[in-house]
This record gives sequence, C-alpha cells and structure tokens, in this order.
Amino acid sequence: MKKIQLILATLLVVLGIEGATNSIQAHASSSTTTPKSLRGTWYKYTGDGKFSTIKITTHSLTYNGSIYSPSKSGAHKLKVSKWGSWYSFNKGSSSSNLGQFKTEKRLIKGSYKKSLVRYHSIGTYYVFTHHKYNQDYSFKILD
Repeated sequence: MKKIQLILATLLVVLGIEGATNSIQAHASSSTTTPKSLRGTWYKYTGDGKFSTIKITTHSLTYNGSIYSPSKSGAHKLKVSKWGSWYSFNKGSSSSNLGQFKTEKRLIKGSYKKSLVRYHSIGTYYVFTHHKYNQDYSFKILD
C-alpha cells in the first residue's frame, strides 16, 4: 500500500511540474505574437478623404501612429489574448485597451472581401479593409 501511495505521489509531482512548465511556455508565446489572420495594413474611412489606419505585424500593432510592441514599456507594451474568435490587444489596461479584433468576410462594393472588425464600445463595430474605400462600413447593433 505504501508503494502505491509513493508511486501516485511521484506521478502527481511529475505531472504538476510538466503542466506548470507547459502553461508558462504557451502563455509567453501567445501573449506577444499577433495572429497571422489579423496581420497587414487596414483602413477605415473617417470622412473628408481621411482614413484611420491599423498596421499589424508579427510583434507590433500601429494604430493611427501609436506603436504597441512587446519591447515598449507602460501603456504601449503589446499584450495579445484570445477569447473565442476575438483577439484582444492590451486588455485590462484602461488607458491603452485597443479593443477586440477578428477578421470576417463583409459585403463591400458588391462583393465579399476580407475585413478586420474592431469592437471597442457597446454595440459599435468598426470595419477596416485592406484597400482605401471612400465609404465607412462600420455598424451598430444597439442604438
């Protein structure tokens, strides 16, 4: 009986150590790398011939001139997390919360094109495209 208890205790310790190291490695790699599906330069028409721009690379996000990356400190330090099909950038930091993002096909100029959807406030979705269109495709769910 003591041998079985010793074997079980040893097994639990080994599995606990392995589980702790795997979760640390997975968390470190996913918290600074942006997903491939979101990468690229995205544009949203803001009116009067002007555009809001988001540029997402492997380890950085530039939003209207502000750069967020893992090498920065404070509010501009990039943190990536996933919730369902949505990705959050700098979630939990109220001053630098960039919102939640995902890509989806949207009807633009008569055909479905890949777009970046940004959710930042209650019921409002901002739609960004890879090309500059002089029309804003953003939408609201709640008014």
